[in-house]
Amino acid sequence: MQSYPHQFSGGMKQRVVIAIALACQPDLLIADEPTTALDVTIQAQVLEMMKELKDRYGTSMLMITHDLGIVAEICDEVSVIYAGHIVEHGTLEDIFDDTKHPYTRGLFNSLPNMEDRSARLKPIKGLMPDPSNLPEGCAFCPRCEYAMEICKHEKPCRVWKNDTHYVECHLYNTENITDKEVLKDE
Repeated sequence: MQSYPHQFSGGMKQRVVIAIALACQPDLLIADEPTTALDVTIQAQVLEMMKELKDRYGTSMLMITHDLGIVAEICDEVSVIYAGHIVEHGTLEDIFDDTKHPYTRGLFNSLPNMEDRSARLKPIKGLMPDPSNLPEGCAFCPRCEYAMEICKHEKPCRVWKNDTHYVECHLYNTENITDKEVLKDE
């Protein structure tokens, strides 16, 4: 109570901010990159505290993060967003075990392989488009190895893969291409 903010560590500051956010017992807690700049140990402590408080107060949480490890630890449902648009949505299992969208696949392929330390990372080619000047069709088209002519001119429709999992990609809107042909395991 007698301390000043500059006397707190990053983890302590994060805990104070979370406590302030939960003080009014909100129905929804929006956490935007809540563990940025925290070391792994403090990050785990903050995430554990958030899970406990979420359960204790029955609060829903919207987690915004680039860290797929945090997603795996905290989330029940996942939306993958590219250029401000949801390109794939599903349960944690849908997204992690049955990845459909080429961008989602690219995110997973760009992570280090802990079992094979000699494996090279596979970055997503190209650069993110200017949000004020998005392509006419699919925003991911210029970076997509599976891009077709339709991708350049038409935004893809939502295709439900099961009751909880959908993808917005022309690969799944095209009748002559099957899931097996689309994103083969490499």
